Amino acid sequence: MTRALAAMVLALLTLPSSAEEMRERIPDECRELANRAGLPLTLSHAEASRAIAYLSIMSNRDPAVVRCRLAILRG
Repeated sequence: MTRALAAMVLALLTLPSSAEEMRERIPDECRELANRAGLPLTLSHAEASRAIAYLSIMSNRDPAVVRCRLAILRG
């Protein structure tokens, strides 16, 4: 189920963004999830907001999800 959610994140986060928009770096703790989903290391603000929303519905059973959530909370 986690892989299906990661695929959904990939589909939503790869939408085109404007070139002039500021990019946000993915925390190191979230890189494993980003790599699974094929995401770049930086996201636009809108993409990052969508990623955080989908991260909230991902399974707590995946240690990578837990690490990423903690990194986002530490912000």
